[in-house]
Amino acid sequence: MIISEHKETKPNKHWELFSKPLSVYKYSDVFEDTFYQKLKQSVIDRITNKTELTYLTHRTTFNHNNKEIHVASHKQNDRVQDVVYDLTFLKEYWSQNNETVYEWAWEYLSKNIHPIFYKFLLNFKNVAPFSEEPNSYIPFRWHLNYLAHTEFLSVHSDMNSQYFNTPACQFARARSLTFYLHDHVPNYGGELFFLSGFIHKPKQNEAVLINGNCCYHGINANMNPSKKPRLAFTTRWAHKDDLYLPGNIENTLYKVNHAY
Repeated sequence: MIISEHKETKPNKHWELFSKPLSVYKYSDVFEDTFYQKLKQSVIDRITNKTELTYLTHRTTFNHNNKEIHVASHKQNDRVQDVVYDLTFLKEYWSQNNETVYEWAWEYLSKNIHPIFYKFLLNFKNVAPFSEEPNSYIPFRWHLNYLAHTEFLSVHSDMNSQYFNTPACQFARARSLTFYLHDHVPNYGGELFFLSGFIHKPKQNEAVLINGNCCYHGINANMNPSKKPRLAFTTRWAHKDDLYLPGNIENTLYKVNHAY
């Protein structure tokens, strides 16, 4: 694996008062080909066998007349993805505190997600910047990104303040790690871009780690002449000490027992 960094010094204050300078880690030739092909096939199999609707994207589950209802899609979602897991949707997560959540999270993931996916997480757990603070970062969410031909992802920032105990989301030590399963086709979009002007043109078996909670970014339209979807997946990582963890689900602002 080859690791390179891109760090900027000027934050963008036009849209976001608490924005911070862009920080990007780029990981090239991440895995040996044998493992990469297994990982890629596992992702394709999951997408082939499951809908790409946005359940778990916006907490769209509720009870009505004692019946649990899933709102699989609505206009505000404006994206197509499949959520592999989200630890914040687990009741046990809300029973953790900042001292226990790290061990609990990694133990849960070791037993409940695809072994290939777990090995992927372990690989990045042990490299910079996460390795610089051992036993601190948790990959709390994983979603598969599906960008169909002609579709794009509007400018946005990642995550939100409900996850964190910091004054605002932008103050949290959080990162978004995106891994690519295709090569970028020059002049046909599908690029990751930032308001500062930095553009990343994906390659397969490559990943980028960004402080996406601090910097607005988007993906321009996938105009690939093959009309194939742009395939990638993203994991959200956060420092355990910046997570909002009341230690008991009853201590949360909203009563969420109905979701379980």
